[in-house]
Amino acid sequence: MMEENKELQQYPGRIDLISFVFFYLIILIQTILFTSFNTFFPHMSILMAKLVNILIILYFIYSILIKITRRKIIFTLIVLLIILSTVWYSGVFSPYIKLLILSVAVPATIPSARNISKIFGIAMVTTMIITIWLSINGALPQSGTASRSMISNYQETVYFMGFNHPNAFGTFLSMIMMIFTFLFYKKYKWRVIIGLLLFAVIDIYIGAGTASFSILILMIILFLPIKLKKIYKIFYLLPTIVTLFSLWLSCNNTSNLGNFINTKVASRPNVWNAYITQYPIGFINKPPMVDVGGYSGILGNGVLDGSYIYILIFWGILSWIIYNFIFISLLKFSIDINNKALFGIAIAIIINAFPESHMIMFYENVFLLFVGFYQYSIIERRKILEL
Repeated sequence: MMEENKELQQYPGRIDLISFVFFYLIILIQTILFTSFNTFFPHMSILMAKLVNILIILYFIYSILIKITRRKIIFTLIVLLIILSTVWYSGVFSPYIKLLILSVAVPATIPSARNISKIFGIAMVTTMIITIWLSINGALPQSGTASRSMISNYQETVYFMGFNHPNAFGTFLSMIMMIFTFLFYKKYKWRVIIGLLLFAVIDIYIGAGTASFSILILMIILFLPIKLKKIYKIFYLLPTIVTLFSLWLSCNNTSNLGNFINTKVASRPNVWNAYITQYPIGFINKPPMVDVGGYSGILGNGVLDGSYIYILIFWGILSWIIYNFIFISLLKFSIDINNKALFGIAIAIIINAFPESHMIMFYENVFLLFVGFYQYSIIERRKILEL
C-alpha cells in the first residue's frame, strides 16, 4: 500500500483500469436511466438501477483501500457522517447521497481533474449515441408527449431523440461543451468559442432554452477581459443570493416580478409556491409524497425544476449547505489556479441551477465531484486541478 501511495503521488494524473471501469460504467448506466429508456424498458431499468448502486458502493470501498492519508480519512469520515445521518432519517439512496459517495471515490482513485472530465465526457457521449440510435431504430420515441395526470393539460414529458425533453438533450450537449472548454480552452481558445456558439445555436433550435443560456453565460465570461484576483471571491455569495431570490419568488409568485418570471421560465415561481406551501423544509427531509392525480394534484404534475428549491424540499437544509459549499469550492478552485474557463463554468452552473435541477445531479455535472479534491493538500490540489 505504501508503494501504491508513492506511485500515486509521483504520478498524480495516473488512472488505474479498475477506477476507469467503475467510474465509466456508473456514469454510463445512470445517464442511460435518465433517458426515456427508463420508461420503455422498466424491468431492465430496475436491474440497471440496482447494478449502479452496487457499483457505487464497491467503488467507494475500493477507493478507501487503495490510498490512505490523514486528510483522506478526515474527509471520508465527515462525508460518511453526513451520508449515514441522511440515509438513516430519509431512508433513500438519493442522487445527493451518490454524489457524496463519489466525491470520495472518484478524486481518490483518479487524481486528475482533466482525466475525471474525460471519462465522464466519454460516458456521456456514449449514452447520447446509444439513445439516439435506439430512437432512430424505433426502440425509443423520437418525439411525442406524455403526462402523469390524465386530467391535466400539462405535458411534463416531451420526447426528443430518446430523451424525455429537449432540455435534457440540450443539457447533455451543454455539459459536453463545458467539459470540452475545461480541457481545451487554454490551448484552443477560438476553436472552443466557435464550438460553444455552435452548441448554443443547436440548443436554441431544438427548444432547450435554459441549456443554451448556460452556454451563453460561459461565452460572455470567456470574452470578458478579467484576471481572477482575490476580489472575485465576492462571487462566493452568488449561490446564497440565488437561493434567497428563489425563496422570495416562491413566496411572492404573484408579484410583478413573479408573474414576469412565470411567463419566461414555465411558471417556476408558481410551482415553487405550491411545494413550499405544502411541504415543510427541514434540516434533513424525507422525499415528499407528491399527489399528481385529480384537481388537487400539485401544479406541474409533480415536476420540480429549480435546483435551490428542489434541494431544500427533497433533501433539506443540510444538503443545501453541502451544495452551496460545492459551488463555492468550484469558484475558489478557479481563482486559486487562475482558470478563467473553470470560473465561467462555475458561474454558468450556479445560474443555470436557478431554473433547472440538472446541475445538481452527479450524472449530469462532473464538476460537482471536484469538491473531493479537498482530500489533498493545497499544493497537491493545485497540481491535480491543472492535470
